[in-house]
Amino acid sequence: MASEIVNFYRDRSVFITGGTGFFGKILIEKLLRSCPGLKNVYVLIRPKAGQDPKNRLQDLLSAVAFDNIRQNHPEFFSKVIPVSGDISRDELGISPQDLQMMSETVSIAFHSAAVVRFDEPLKSAIELNVKGVKRMLSVCKKLENLEVLVHVSTAYVNSTRTELDETIYRPLCDVDNLISTLDWLDDQAANSITKSLLNGAPNTYTFSKSLGEAVLNSEAGEVDFKIVIIRPSIVTASWKEPIPGWVDSLGGTTGWFAGSAAGIFRTMYCHTQMAVDLIPGEFPVNLMVTSAWDALKQNRSQQQINPTVFLASTGQNPVTWAQCKSTMYPLMFEYPFSKAVWPPTGSFKNNTLLHRVDQFLYHIAPAYLLDGAFRICGRKPFMVRLHKKATKVLDCVQFYTTHEWRTRSDNTCALIQRMNAIDRAIFNFDSRTIDWDEYLCTYYLGIRKFVLKDELHTLPAARTRMRRLLVAQFSFRLALAVLIARTLLRKSETARTMWHMFGSTVAGYFVSLTSQLF
Repeated sequence: MASEIVNFYRDRSVFITGGTGFFGKILIEKLLRSCPGLKNVYVLIRPKAGQDPKNRLQDLLSAVAFDNIRQNHPEFFSKVIPVSGDISRDELGISPQDLQMMSETVSIAFHSAAVVRFDEPLKSAIELNVKGVKRMLSVCKKLENLEVLVHVSTAYVNSTRTELDETIYRPLCDVDNLISTLDWLDDQAANSITKSLLNGAPNTYTFSKSLGEAVLNSEAGEVDFKIVIIRPSIVTASWKEPIPGWVDSLGGTTGWFAGSAAGIFRTMYCHTQMAVDLIPGEFPVNLMVTSAWDALKQNRSQQQINPTVFLASTGQNPVTWAQCKSTMYPLMFEYPFSKAVWPPTGSFKNNTLLHRVDQFLYHIAPAYLLDGAFRICGRKPFMVRLHKKATKVLDCVQFYTTHEWRTRSDNTCALIQRMNAIDRAIFNFDSRTIDWDEYLCTYYLGIRKFVLKDELHTLPAARTRMRRLLVAQFSFRLALAVLIARTLLRKSETARTMWHMFGSTVAGYFVSLTSQLF
C-alpha cells in the first residue's frame, strides 16, 4: 500500500506565509521530509533588521527542527525559495516577477501568518489577521494554477459559545464597517473603545481571527480554488516530529511551565479539574497537509459554497491542568533548570483572592526587594518590570485557564477514516493516539533543552543548585515562622497562653512516652 498523500504532492509547488514562525517551520520541514517529490516551497519572508529574505531563509533552515533533513537530505533545502513580501502590504508586497513565477507553478497555498498575541492592539490585529487575509485572497486569485488555500485560524474563534465545533457562525460585527472605522481612528481612540468593539470576545486575537474566517466565508463561492480552514487549539511542543519536544518560543503554556521551572512563576489562577486543550505542534500541521489532498479528492469539480473547517483539538482525549501539574512538576526537580532562582514549588489556585495574595507575596514583594538590592549594589533593576510583564501575560491567558468547552470535530474524524493506514501513520493528527504521560514528559524536557537552553550535561550542577535552593527555601520559611511566632508572643497574651498550653501538652506526651518505654 502506497501513500496517497505523498503521491499527491509529487511535482507540486506550494506557497507558505508565516514560514518563519514555529508553525511554519514544522510545516516546511514536514513537506520536505515526508513529501520528497515536492517540487518547490515558496516562503513569504519579510526583510527585517537589515537582513534580506535570503539571509533570513538561511537562518530559518538552520533551526534545530531541520536537523533530520540537514543530516540525511541536505539537497532538499534547494527546493525552498524565499519570496520577499509582507502581509501588511498590498499584494503582500510581492514583486510582479515573483508573482508571475508562482502563478506558473503553485497549486497549494498555506496561510499561517498572523499576529498571535492576545493583548495585541485592535488596529494591529485587524491589520494582520483580517486585512492580511484579504490581501492573501487577492494574491491567490492571481495564481492561475492554485487549487487549494489552507488557512490557519484558531479553535477559539467561537469561544463565547459552550461548544467548539466546525461551523462558521455569523461574525460579531460587519467586517468592512469595522475596517473603515478603524482606518480613521488613531491608536489611542481605537484602544479606548476596543472592549466594546470586541462584543464579548475574550481578546483581540480570537476576535480578529473570527473576522478573518468571515472574509474567507464571503469569498468561498466566488473563487476558483477550494478554501480550507484549520482550527488548532493551544499549540505546544512537538511530540515526535520533527524532533521530540521541539519548541522555539515562550508563548502560551510553554511560558508558564518554563517560568515555573525557573522558580519565577509561583501562582496561577486556574480551575485544575478543567481540561486544557493542548495539541502537539505536528498534529495541526499534518492536518493542514492532509486537508489539501482531501479538498481535491472530495468533489474536485464541484463549486464550493463555504470553506471546509477542521478542528485540531484533543477534546476526544482530554488532559486536565491537574494532570499537567502532577506530571511535569516532579520532572522539574528530577531535571531542574540550571539557572533556577527558586525551587519550582508554585501552585494553581481556584480562588482569586488566594491567587492575588500569593501573587503579592511571591511575585511582587520579592521583585521590589531584589530591585532594591540591585540598586544598592549598583546594578540595573529589572525584576519589577519582568514580573509586571509576566503578570500581564498570565492575566491574558486567565480566560483559558478558567473555562472549558465541549468539542465536536466531525470533519476531522471523517477525514481520518478516509485516509489509508500508511497515510494515518505518516500524517498522524488523531489526538486519541496521544499518551499524555509520555507527551508531557517530552514537552517539559523540550522546554528545558530548546527554550531554557539547558543540555543534559548541565544536570549534575543543576541538581546541586536545586538542593541548595531547597535548603534556602526551608531556612527562609523557618526564619519567617520564628519571626511571626516571636512577634505574636510579644504582642499577644492569648498567643503566649496558647504557646504554654502547647508546650505543656508536648512535654506531657514525651513524659508519658518515656515512662512506657522505660
